[in-house]
Amino acid sequence: MRSSPACFECGLKQCARIIQLSGCDEEQKDEILKRLSRLKDRLDLNEPPGTYTSRLLLRTMEFLGVPDPFAQIKQEQNRRAGEMAERLDEEIERTEEPLRRALMVSSAGNVIDVGPGHSFDIKGLLAALGFAHDDSPLLLRRLARAERVVYILDNAGEVLFDRLVLKRLPKVRLTIVARSSPILNDVTVEEAQKLGLDKLGRIIGTGSRYLGIDFKTVSDEFRKVYQEADVVIAKGHANFESLVDSGRDGFYLLTAKCELVAERLGVRLGDMVCFYSPGRNSTGNK
Repeated sequence: MRSSPACFECGLKQCARIIQLSGCDEEQKDEILKRLSRLKDRLDLNEPPGTYTSRLLLRTMEFLGVPDPFAQIKQEQNRRAGEMAERLDEEIERTEEPLRRALMVSSAGNVIDVGPGHSFDIKGLLAALGFAHDDSPLLLRRLARAERVVYILDNAGEVLFDRLVLKRLPKVRLTIVARSSPILNDVTVEEAQKLGLDKLGRIIGTGSRYLGIDFKTVSDEFRKVYQEADVVIAKGHANFESLVDSGRDGFYLLTAKCELVAERLGVRLGDMVCFYSPGRNSTGNK
């Protein structure tokens, strides 16, 4: 999925948030944003938005000398989401289709983000769960006969809702993918391990510094498990943006938080989806 010219301004807003968190004064903030603005003509709109934006975010972190500006925010997001997920776990188990319900909760949890500049009410979403685009019946059928499943994580906080899905998957060889190094509030391998996800499956990193999946920089380990999986489930915007036009099929759980993604999904801003993309190399067999 290509970036839009609007991605640059969105990226700058995210960089401004990092600068603010670092404690810079207005003069320092303005100077860094000016330096970032000079990069605009060197960025490539043919790249997915996650890769495009990552180039700005990583340069900002280098300017500031701060490797993980969202470390404390991620801890707080995990704490608050963990309390909510614990209550939801019991409710999910009482439903007729616990795994499908968990998928909805996981998709709703995708609103826990520090990136897009919109505000969403997670409690409101949870109270009215439902997919605006719903390929979950197909996902459940595919999972029932799968042997190898890859689940690609997104943000802190929502990872506690992902755990509600992971613990209810059929017995499969599960590989859980996290970020190899900090960027925004995305979950890293180390953080996923501390949350106990290694008890549910093998955790690996993408091998890349970027948001989403940048195939030019991912590790051979990731590339292998991604291509060999029977089912791939990916959370959030950056993973969707980078994988939806890739060579293989995949299922995407997210809440549409920007107009570019909402338009591609065919839904409204704020809608939750379980979206299946057949990929360019698909045989069409569902």
